[in-house]
Amino acid sequence: MRWGAYLAAALTMASVEAANAQTVADTIADFGLIGTWAADCTQPASSSNFLTVYAIKPSGAVSRTYYDQPDHVYNNYKITSAKRQAPDMLSYQQVWDFEGSPANIAGDRVQVLLNMADNKFQIVSSQASDGSFFVKDRKYPGSNDESPWQLRCPGK
Repeated sequence: MRWGAYLAAALTMASVEAANAQTVADTIADFGLIGTWAADCTQPASSSNFLTVYAIKPSGAVSRTYYDQPDHVYNNYKITSAKRQAPDMLSYQQVWDFEGSPANIAGDRVQVLLNMADNKFQIVSSQASDGSFFVKDRKYPGSNDESPWQLRCPGK
């Protein structure tokens, strides 16, 4: 009898997790983020031209990966929740998802707000779980530099 209860609980948790992953995937896909993005798609990935890839994994989970050099992952996150804030605004939460990385880094859980316009997006806000900002009001803290608009890279 006990095994039946454990099995039922495990199946319920698995189906809730799968449904949540699908909802996140649907939201991200409906917003138009799935694919490869860069400030300049004609140039290779670099520290001044990060390549951003949003992808839906076979499990239904959504990943967001930055490349700072060709074929070099700068960081990778799993998107755990996503919600449209307006037709051109999307908020999502991402958690650090990179094997071998320290568990407690400043950006282990990040709240992101994106603005989409004319088939390009800009990070409006990106706040780490420790309260620090990577981007605030479209700018990098401590500088006047705006977060770049990223364009969808065709054929990638």
